[in-house]
Amino acid sequence: MKISLFYNGKDEQVEIPDSCKTEVVEPRVIQLDKTEDTLIKEALDYPIDSLALKDFLESNESFLVIINDHARATPTPKILKQVLPSLRGKRFGVIVASGTHALPSEEDLRQQILGEFYDELREDLIFHKSQISEVVNLGKTSRGTPVEINKVIEDYDAFIPINSIEPHYFAGFTGGRKSFLPGISKYDSIEDNHSMALLDEAKIMELKGNPLHEDLEEAARIVVKDHPTFAINVVLDGDHNIVGAYAGDVFKQLYIGADLAKEIYSPVAQQIPDVLISVVHAPLDQNLYQAQKGFESCLLAVKPGGIMILVASCYDGIGPDDYSQMLQSGSSPENLLAKFEEIKKNYQLGWHKVGSIPPFLIDRDLWMVTELDNNSLDRIFIRGFRSIQEAINAAIQKLGSNINFLVVKDSANVCPILK
Repeated sequence: MKISLFYNGKDEQVEIPDSCKTEVVEPRVIQLDKTEDTLIKEALDYPIDSLALKDFLESNESFLVIINDHARATPTPKILKQVLPSLRGKRFGVIVASGTHALPSEEDLRQQILGEFYDELREDLIFHKSQISEVVNLGKTSRGTPVEINKVIEDYDAFIPINSIEPHYFAGFTGGRKSFLPGISKYDSIEDNHSMALLDEAKIMELKGNPLHEDLEEAARIVVKDHPTFAINVVLDGDHNIVGAYAGDVFKQLYIGADLAKEIYSPVAQQIPDVLISVVHAPLDQNLYQAQKGFESCLLAVKPGGIMILVASCYDGIGPDDYSQMLQSGSSPENLLAKFEEIKKNYQLGWHKVGSIPPFLIDRDLWMVTELDNNSLDRIFIRGFRSIQEAINAAIQKLGSNINFLVVKDSANVCPILK
């Protein structure tokens, strides 16, 4: 079987022998009669429990537009195209909600985040820096998370957060409330909330009963209590086209959009794989910190004795220094697991990503097709390859020529369901 798979910015042709059973799952592609522009316009004109955008803008004096950074596939320029004409002539600011991510490059801003509006918006663009930006303390959630938000919110009457809804391996789904926490929150607030990722109830595609999501939502309610908010969220299909657009109430639209996202991003796999090829698509292939979502989404589908091949170039390296140090701090998977159990008592942001790897390695292998150097991979107990075909050949050599392959495209967003 010949397959075209994304790697390092382009498609790579690979072949799996016919003696193997091979299944490919990917996000659904949805054909609609409406254009993307029409979907967005209808959402703005007929929002959920809110004034239409035109009336919302007339009812308030100033606006803070909150947009995603380069670590999300949100088609922000397509949304800005419909929003900016109505904002021009009014007082508004735009902040990039980077959470704890590294700040975007100028190329990120020009190509992905601002697009055709780069020249218009770049000079006055605000960047959130979770560790150094001045914040305002709005109190705490019932679970004790401090709600400390970029102080710029005090300069504007109303908010327009722009986001997209995809599965998220511990928040349930991205979108909605995440524009505020983690988007424009202080590092300590993010750390407190993300410590709940260690709880069993914090899982992919689950909102109800997910304590981390509920904490995010409660924090967002505190933030928007005194600021009218007109949120805009979209859902993309497997061809990266907008197939759902929602506006108005920042909370209700998440649940509606999540239902559509679940239909698109949770395909059913017919067989249990011996080898699962998890292909991370841009922009989440930039570093291991982001690409690990492709591991988390698929790890339960790999049986004991099996292999996961995580395909992500990681052209920006492993990720934040503290995460890199955590990953490489164990002398063995067992030792790293012991450190993780100890750190649970005094959580540090990043360890929720570290803790799932050692248990996986007890009876399964984790390989990567990546640009990361082999020395770094050896220290985190991952076997590295420079091409997908090379990794496939090695898996067949180890497990035999009559094995089951499951190929998961866009795996950082896709959660395959075993039949």
